[in-house]
Amino acid sequence: MGAVINQFVINISLIFLFMSLTFYVMRTVLPIQRTSPLFVRFWFGVSNGLTAILLTINAIELGEARIDLRLIPIALSATYAGPFGAIVTLGLIFIGRMTIHGMSAPFVDAILMFIVFFLFSLVVSRVLINRVKGYAVYIGFGALLVLIQVTGSVGTGVFFNVFVPYFLMLSLGAWLCYWAAKKLETHLWMFLLHTHRATIDELTGLPNRYRTLEQMNDLEMSGKPWTLLVIDVDHFKQLNDTYGHLAGDAALRHIGQTLERNCPPSGFVGRYGGEEFLLVIEGSEDAKEVAEELVQTVRHTMFECQGEVIPMTISIGAAVAGHESSMVVFERADEALYVAKRSGRDQVRFA
Repeated sequence: MGAVINQFVINISLIFLFMSLTFYVMRTVLPIQRTSPLFVRFWFGVSNGLTAILLTINAIELGEARIDLRLIPIALSATYAGPFGAIVTLGLIFIGRMTIHGMSAPFVDAILMFIVFFLFSLVVSRVLINRVKGYAVYIGFGALLVLIQVTGSVGTGVFFNVFVPYFLMLSLGAWLCYWAAKKLETHLWMFLLHTHRATIDELTGLPNRYRTLEQMNDLEMSGKPWTLLVIDVDHFKQLNDTYGHLAGDAALRHIGQTLERNCPPSGFVGRYGGEEFLLVIEGSEDAKEVAEELVQTVRHTMFECQGEVIPMTISIGAAVAGHESSMVVFERADEALYVAKRSGRDQVRFA
């Protein structure tokens, strides 16, 4: 009895391990569902297929019989990734069983069950049913297929000594795995949500001050040459006083989107605070051209508010990083910005 419990725990742990790794790797594309991109459903199916193969190899021994819990990853794949995920998982199991056992009679029976299960998943996918009920239906249908397969082919003693414990372990394991999958998906989703809120400026959608300074620090630590542009919106207080704060917010969004669209591939733009933005560029060769082009682009990009076209300009202070900390580079660029503003605004000045 103790050995069976130990093997059961090992099997459930294998499912947890692969499920955790899969959700973590796919955390940026959560939630995984039948409408997810094809590559997401494919790799989710692959992960569950590999899990099912490992469960087959680490089958639970009940006397002279060997049982496995591969129905759980099959049901998880069908529940989350729909029929496509299920067929990928079943396909890998097919390859695994053929490699391990060859074309035996039990293997052929198993393939027929897989085909029936896949056809059943096609039917379930067309029914409006929530995820937990769908998962229960898949587990129940899979258990029914096993029951049909063994009915009449095994004695009463074997049925009660092998298949009744199997159904009990399957039910308990299925519940534990679904509970863990749901908790893990929710946890990762909330983590990403809080990370997004912690690093993204809510008004402009750009990286916020913390994330932008972190990018500067990363470049400083890399030892590569880089350039910092400190960008300030000209006459912003006057715009706020004249048109109101809603217009000011719209103007900041307009500037932020303009900077993001015209940021070079090697650049990183974020909002530092108020009407000030930072643009970090790897290298220094094209920094002057990039800065001048940004000034001209903002000047010629129309901003319309309350039916009126409002001219917008920016001033930029720039500094090329030497062998100094990122905050020293920022201070030099900030000083250059004030020179640009005192010199008439709508221009670039390098430190």
